[in-house]
Amino acid sequence: MTTMLLGIISCQDRTEADMIGRHVLKHKLAACMQIIDNVESSFLWPPGTSTIDYANEALLLVKTLESKWAALEKEVIKKHSYKNPEIVALPVSHVSRTYLDWLTNELA
Repeated sequence: MTTMLLGIISCQDRTEADMIGRHVLKHKLAACMQIIDNVESSFLWPPGTSTIDYANEALLLVKTLESKWAALEKEVIKKHSYKNPEIVALPVSHVSRTYLDWLTNELA
């Protein structure tokens, strides 16, 4: 069975999330994207300092396939403004057959 992934990418703001999302759609690396704006993030930064930093970000959610992940990650890194962007994926364990068929056909 084809493995669907839900990609989660933190972005500087909605504009960056939209730009990256449209880029991966255009290149058929994802079939759908959603943006969640005004996400409050807390994280340890800079590396090795144990300092807690804060940012208001946008989350970009992308629906893709395992077979597209490496290329998607590469393109996001090229377009992203962060030196070390959060680019993660969760495998989707349950999805409707019709949605998975649509996703698979769009990314063929």
